[in-house]
Amino acid sequence: MKFRIGLILALVLFAVGTELTLRAGGSPAATGIENPTCELIAPGVYRIDYQASPGAVPVQVFASSRPDRIDSEKPLLTIQRTPAEVSVPGGSGRVYFHLKPASGTTRVVSIRRLPLDGARNFRDLGGYRSGDGRYVRWGLVYRSNYLVDLTPKDVAYLNGLGIRLVCDVRSEAERARTPDHWDGKGDGNAPEFLSVPIGPNRDGTLTPGELKQRVEALNNESKNSTRGYDKLAVDFAPQFGAILRRLAAGDLPAVEHCSSGKDRTGVFSAILLTALGVPRDTVIQDYLLTTRYLLAPDSIEKTTADLQKIFGLSEPPDAATVQVIMTTKPETLDATFESLDKTYGSFDAYLQNGLKLSNADLAALRQRLLEP
Repeated sequence: MKFRIGLILALVLFAVGTELTLRAGGSPAATGIENPTCELIAPGVYRIDYQASPGAVPVQVFASSRPDRIDSEKPLLTIQRTPAEVSVPGGSGRVYFHLKPASGTTRVVSIRRLPLDGARNFRDLGGYRSGDGRYVRWGLVYRSNYLVDLTPKDVAYLNGLGIRLVCDVRSEAERARTPDHWDGKGDGNAPEFLSVPIGPNRDGTLTPGELKQRVEALNNESKNSTRGYDKLAVDFAPQFGAILRRLAAGDLPAVEHCSSGKDRTGVFSAILLTALGVPRDTVIQDYLLTTRYLLAPDSIEKTTADLQKIFGLSEPPDAATVQVIMTTKPETLDATFESLDKTYGSFDAYLQNGLKLSNADLAALRQRLLEP
């Protein structure tokens, strides 16, 4: 009898303790809203989605030109259920939505891929949730393909982002053959253009025969034989470290880009997000977005033209070649991280001994790029 009473009492205390933990925020579901997403579905029309605890509803939606403040006292609308569509009247610049739940922390969300006709892989690295529950700040670090074919509308849009640093990781020969066509002087404060060459010092061109060999090699890869970006991540670790130190020093907002925004930029983004504590699965999903965006029906023509220009081909590559070249695989990043663990012992050791980032560098990077 005493045993049964003790057992019942222990279960009651456990239930009470669990309830208190949930109320104190011990579970993501108790913090209000989490993992918000935003898509531009028509000019001025956005679709917002998120995960919400019962006490978080209703959620007020405020639109702002900045991620760190709310511009108006009146919400655009109040959401009872998701997904929900939000219309933002007027304006042509970047919009950030501040989602204020009935209880819990206000979350910020915006579109991930920016609406640039001449740079279809220009993306914000903000909004990803780290392992400790914090979120990467929006509007501070962007990743992109080259800025060669920007339209006047694209230039006006970029000029409104306040970018202070442009890190171009293409070789000198690549930059000479296809220079960026944006000087960022729209508001009178031009960004610094920093050349950090990563990869072989070539101009990026391929003969039709070389392109065919590359496609065949990619087609012959299996899940167990997929090659990672070992040469880039290890051989050019000092260059990646140099970029991250600039971010840690406060040279923000910043954009890093290569040619397609897939390989070298994919490695940079994976390193940065992992250093910020973003889980591996999320890092890989970000990497895979290049395929989703550049092979989308509204982008495939531009992607084909870009590859013709990047490779210096006299004719556009066929659809099958474009598909193979621009397909990203989870196994590629998995193999890269496995190689870093094998070479350095751990990713933390890679940050310290490969990228040469000090504890102070990492602390500053996380303080600047993660929400408190």
